[in-house]
Amino acid sequence: MTALNPAFNFVKWVEENQHLLKPPVNNKQMWAAQGDFIVQVVGSPNERTDFHVDPYEEWFYQFRGDMHINLQTSEGIVTQHVREGEMWLLPRNTPHSPQRPNPGSVGVVIERIREEGTLEKFQWYCLNCNHLVHEVELQVRDIVVDLPPVFEEFYADESVRKCVNCGSAHPGRSAR
Repeated sequence: MTALNPAFNFVKWVEENQHLLKPPVNNKQMWAAQGDFIVQVVGSPNERTDFHVDPYEEWFYQFRGDMHINLQTSEGIVTQHVREGEMWLLPRNTPHSPQRPNPGSVGVVIERIREEGTLEKFQWYCLNCNHLVHEVELQVRDIVVDLPPVFEEFYADESVRKCVNCGSAHPGRSAR
């Protein structure tokens, strides 16, 4: 017989695991090993300066508090709000930057597991003219292991943060 995951009380799970949903990682993966999807619970606060480009759709459900997602579009940055109790499906290959600035917010994000060889991108744009400043493309197998070096490299190297279009420097860690 196929092993089934048991049902559980999500509210109780959040209460017991709230301490895991804080910086620097802000999330806890719930399921991924056996199926086609990565199910993760994401906490706050977090204010990302990168834009993630996922080759698959991502599903967002905002359990507690509000969040917004900055999207890079042909018209510039557009903001999609996802308020408490709302859900939203992000189209594939859309550069997006999830923002959860208010402490205590909790959301669920579901993504497809990337098949071996599937690459995704992390991008940073000029805060002055919105020109692409830096991009890294890689196979992500474990976000906790694979992403911090990518971000730290960008933060540490002022030369990759300089916009070739207008000369402005991206501040790195903080967009403020």
